Amino acid sequence: MSSRIYAFGLDDLTACVDLGDLARILGVRPQFLSKQIYHTPDFQKYETFKIPKKDGSKRQISAPNKKLKFIQSRLSRLLYQCYFDIHGVPKFPGRALSHGFQKGRNLSIFTNAKRHTGKRYVFNTDIESFFPSFNFGRVRGYFMKNQHFQLKPTVATVIAQTACFQNALPQGAPSSPIISEFISQTLDYRLQALAQKYRCSYSRYADDITFSTNLKQFPSAIAFCPPGEVNWREGSSLEKAVLSSGLKLNSKKARMQQSYQRQATTGLTVNDKVNVGTYYYKGVRFCAHAMMTKGKAVAKSRLSIANNGELSKHELWGMLCHINDIKGRELPHKALRAFKTSPVPSYLKLMRDFYHYYRIHTAEKPLIICEGKTDYIYLKEAIRWNVTDARVKKNLINGPAVINFTSDKGDHWGVDFVNHSNMAGNLLDLAGGGGDLPKFATFHIERVKKLLSEKPSLPVIIIVDNDKQSEGMWSTIKSLTESKNAITGSEPYYHVGENLYVVPIPSGGKKDFYIEKLIPPKWLKRKLDGKTLKLNQKKNEKLNPSEYGKMDFANKVIKANRGEVDLTSFLPLLHTICDIIEFP
Repeated sequence: MSSRIYAFGLDDLTACVDLGDLARILGVRPQFLSKQIYHTPDFQKYETFKIPKKDGSKRQISAPNKKLKFIQSRLSRLLYQCYFDIHGVPKFPGRALSHGFQKGRNLSIFTNAKRHTGKRYVFNTDIESFFPSFNFGRVRGYFMKNQHFQLKPTVATVIAQTACFQNALPQGAPSSPIISEFISQTLDYRLQALAQKYRCSYSRYADDITFSTNLKQFPSAIAFCPPGEVNWREGSSLEKAVLSSGLKLNSKKARMQQSYQRQATTGLTVNDKVNVGTYYYKGVRFCAHAMMTKGKAVAKSRLSIANNGELSKHELWGMLCHINDIKGRELPHKALRAFKTSPVPSYLKLMRDFYHYYRIHTAEKPLIICEGKTDYIYLKEAIRWNVTDARVKKNLINGPAVINFTSDKGDHWGVDFVNHSNMAGNLLDLAGGGGDLPKFATFHIERVKKLLSEKPSLPVIIIVDNDKQSEGMWSTIKSLTESKNAITGSEPYYHVGENLYVVPIPSGGKKDFYIEKLIPPKWLKRKLDGKTLKLNQKKNEKLNPSEYGKMDFANKVIKANRGEVDLTSFLPLLHTICDIIEFP
């Protein structure tokens, strides 16, 4: 683990003697903590509602109010840090017993499923009313008696009072998962001992319990199928171990899966390797295609991805990210451009196409794409500097044009910026650098033609330097527009097609003009720790000890001196962006 989950940990918590000490490490005032847990009526603490489950039943959610949720979130992070202080990162994740609620420990539904691949029998069941099984007295008693904590009664009481609602851990509170994880460790030890006794593998993900084995007969002490019946039941030893841990099994969820059947745990198939289910993948693919082409996706129950109902693009994107994560465990995660000698997997092509739809095609604001990460910093600082300009205020600022020059908080942009994230780089080749942008321009035009018949109304604006490195973009524009005239970057902007525009940095007729030349020369000469700025740094080129690069310049010179760097020279560029946004 490279960084801490929370500033305070186990030693700080065990040193607390009263509410005031606990409030201090939670980062709140004692009066605030006391008011929320002792002087606020229950009906003001939580909003209770029900949501549908996959089996058609309802799950009750108790969502805390904002103030209590803030406290519980801090408590959750503190307890996660305590968990990490006690257990650290497992050397062999596949051997871990519990894989749910494991922040910072490299455990997930994948590692949980991996433990049960290639087995003759895979038996699943789950715990009934998992969170409500942990009441106030149990939570308080755990933190007082557990050997790692042994908290003062007052501190344990405050934790239990903060975390519990109506004498139980509420489903919907940020602190419930980690507290349930602590208390459930006794259950894991008992079930692991049972598994070892009968030569089985055991793991748990939250309330989902899985046993698997390659034995010819599955141990009846763990699960058995009564003569003449088809449904399996939990064995007496398993039921006894769970009951002795203060929990109860949900017998309706018990199921046995043998090697000739589809075997799954926590929603992932485990017959030969960990993978998403075929029907799940096909369902997501069907809905993603419907969303991209028709603007609407309805998930029917036969698609095995959700209850009947319309899916949002955010839900579909989450499902695709899940597929990408699981399938990417077998194939090393890499960019699409890295598949030079082998075909690109179909799920990655789907990810690419839907990411373009999700992030680019259905953007809710005019979209700006720059060559590199530093360009976004310059552009945002330029908008801040020129915020009093009427057109900048109208088109580039959304909401009150009051910019705090000492903080990034509270900035309201009228445009969106496609930062060069790993996702953008891997899927759309937007990894930074002018060489990627011509390929994106071609891809964007092709995708928009294939997507919704209703074309997007908001522009996508690519901003490029006006130098020799942009010749690839000029030739791409000429090809896409079928222009008979030479494209040299001399125009304020180029309408490439559909909703795509390319804006060269206004050069005033000068050659080899890049965005940093809009910054006053005195700032370009600014030294950092005695080092001078090197702007033209080639890819993978190392800086000399006497030099610093563009990223440090953008952050430690331009951004760090916000309100002092005169960026009036950016105004023609900003006005060109406004021209495109205002274009009918």
